[in-house]
Amino acid sequence: MASRTFIMLKPDAIEKNLESEILGFFKDHGIEVVRWDTVLVDEPLIMNHYQEVIEKLGLPDFPNRIRSYFVGKTVRIFELESKENNVVAKVRELIGTTDPSKAGPDTIRGKYSNDSMDLAKQEQRLVHNLIHASDSDENAYKEIKLWFK
Repeated sequence: MASRTFIMLKPDAIEKNLESEILGFFKDHGIEVVRWDTVLVDEPLIMNHYQEVIEKLGLPDFPNRIRSYFVGKTVRIFELESKENNVVAKVRELIGTTDPSKAGPDTIRGKYSNDSMDLAKQEQRLVHNLIHASDSDENAYKEIKLWFK
């Protein structure tokens, strides 16, 4: 049985025109696009998406950083599928760690991002790490439902 997950190409990936490289990377690893869409992000949608992270981190300025990075910008959303079990873990392994400067050179963030968590903190902004991927089957289901209306 195939398993599915959700990814979002963030504004920095769109601005760098990396969509075909990133999707090709997944395809090379047996992960296919089931459906996709282009979304102009509004505040309620992105705040709903990051609600759990906002609550978990508890950083007072984090919601403002999310707003300035996403609201009014274009993202591309994808539902991905693999014939292998646990596509969620496989996709997260392929994209690399949240901090691109610590991501392996054979990962999407390691290959295509030149940002770091330290620089983002210094500049008081979100890290430009190109892509969001669901971290569990439960969140994949929620995020697919949230974004694909």
